[in-house]
Amino acid sequence: MYLFDASSIVNIIKRGLTRPLSDGATLDLALYECITALWKEHLLLGVLSKELVQEFVELVSDIFKVIPTYSIDGREDSVFDLAVRERITPYDASYLIVAIENGHVLVTDDRKLLEVALKYIRAITTSQFLSRYHKK
Repeated sequence: MYLFDASSIVNIIKRGLTRPLSDGATLDLALYECITALWKEHLLLGVLSKELVQEFVELVSDIFKVIPTYSIDGREDSVFDLAVRERITPYDASYLIVAIENGHVLVTDDRKLLEVALKYIRAITTSQFLSRYHKK
């Protein structure tokens, strides 16, 4: 099974796809990270229109009603320790802890997270995931 981080979810949605997300799970915090990423692309980077972002936000909301989600509840110490040890954010450490504990392949487009994750688990980019997905 795959664990999608927010960067991969947003990039899959921006390609007009949702079905590939049915092959995995994510973290509950990814909902807020996805909305923040879309907000940034609209307001700060100016690459997405407000209307398109609103459509994407609605799509993200719908996805989170059906995709399995994990919480880091009870794992806060492990998340913090990994974040400090690997010099990554607690958000990134959360994905990594859940992927490690559940034997999931992490899908991320965050270069730093990918680099660190490869020390512990299988991790791939969205492009790598989609190329495998389309070969099914």
